[in-house]
Amino acid sequence: MDQATGATIMVVGDDSSFCYLMRRYAKKGTHRIVFAYSGEEALTLARREKPAVVVLEAGRPGTMGWSVLRALREDQITHDIPVVLCSWWDEEEQGLEEGADVYLRKPILYEDFLTALADVGIKNSP
Repeated sequence: MDQATGATIMVVGDDSSFCYLMRRYAKKGTHRIVFAYSGEEALTLARREKPAVVVLEAGRPGTMGWSVLRALREDQITHDIPVVLCSWWDEEEQGLEEGADVYLRKPILYEDFLTALADVGIKNSP
């Protein structure tokens, strides 16, 4: 867990490259970042940490990311946490319909990451 003074960002994904990139992006500001690598861990961590946003890696529908999105939205404690859904696939409409607040198509640039955070009310502080 990284120590910082900004918002807590929870990253959920099983791709080490994605997690590394999100860590680097978050560390450019003052954000605290926590990671979950499985669906069960994601829901437990989101309930405990109550992050300002969840950055969620999603593959094709039916994979872990989509299950986590549904679980976050169905849980009384986590249903209001903003979710940024990230995928290689062009499934923005489905992602937004299923409860994502922002959809980012990979590859994700730093500017896209900052815009997504701003869209859910998180300012980047250098």
